[in-house]
Amino acid sequence: MGKLFLIPLTALVFLMGKFIVKEIRDNYPLYSTLLDNRKSIKDSVIDIANPKPSNKNFLINDKIIAKHITLSKDVVFISEVKVRNYKSFGFKLRCNELCQTPFFRYDSDGPAHRNFDENLSFEDQQVQTPHFNRFNKDGVSIAYQTKELKDAKSKVALEDINLCVVHFCNESNVRVKKNDFPSITILSKTLGLTLLEDDPNAGVHFI
Repeated sequence: MGKLFLIPLTALVFLMGKFIVKEIRDNYPLYSTLLDNRKSIKDSVIDIANPKPSNKNFLINDKIIAKHITLSKDVVFISEVKVRNYKSFGFKLRCNELCQTPFFRYDSDGPAHRNFDENLSFEDQQVQTPHFNRFNKDGVSIAYQTKELKDAKSKVALEDINLCVVHFCNESNVRVKKNDFPSITILSKTLGLTLLEDDPNAGVHFI
């Protein structure tokens, strides 16, 4: 007789291919309040400089705390950027008292997200990046694009991480002080070196 393995019940479950976060599903009024109401950070500059522990190809800053206007729960503002491509970045909001899964996010690139909706064709269910992700009342992650992300010129402009962080903060109701927005720096404490894909020494022969 084979051994019996017990699989622990986790907060993230699958249903017909859908990712479901049970804590968000079961606490949706709290989730909505966390996302919709004003959140304030004191950091006017967010420096992204630390290697991401789970993926060394990315730098991360996950130390920014956003204070919610009506709740005592802290929200973590997470910024990530790819080491060799600064146009590949993401922003996330997480509340550890709700769940470990970020409850709102922005991805500048990466694979398309599928929104399962039988009323839409398969092609229309695919939401390409860049896009935002939020959750519906069933705890299912839903990707969407704002009108700015659907507009070709605005989409190109938002490849700039400092323009895009303003768009993210507008969409998620995050501000610095009253109505200001944070700016992003990358590896500001280094000697001014960047790690972009283009090698300035390409084609140069050293003796």
